[in-house]
Amino acid sequence: MAVTENLYTGDNSTVLFSFTFPYLQESDVKVSLDGTLTTAYSLANATTVQFNTAPNTGVAIRIFRDTENETPRAAFYPGSVIRAQDLNNNFDQVLYVTQESDNEAATATSIANAATATANTALSNSNTAISTANTA
Repeated sequence: MAVTENLYTGDNSTVLFSFTFPYLQESDVKVSLDGTLTTAYSLANATTVQFNTAPNTGVAIRIFRDTENETPRAAFYPGSVIRAQDLNNNFDQVLYVTQESDNEAATATSIANAATATANTALSNSNTAISTANTA
């Protein structure tokens, strides 16, 4: 699976966190703290997030790519010049959105499988309880 996110845990002192995924625009880089999006950061450089204040100890930090998927990066019109850079950016945009979707689907599948296992255990336990109650 392609890397589309990096996960860290806050320690109440670190403000710089690196990330390892490519992106098209700075606005595609997003950060959440304990699952809540935040804007209390900036990019210190092309691959490092700098928080305004250090996340508290134990806070789950997620730095991820969320590529804009509503419009293509470049539009082409009849008679206009088609630049390789524009084509590459459009293809990268599609690739990144696909990678992000694939990773989200894998995460959702994993969560659904865990929920199914928990439900099956609960069902088994309830059947055992019913059997015990009937015996009593």
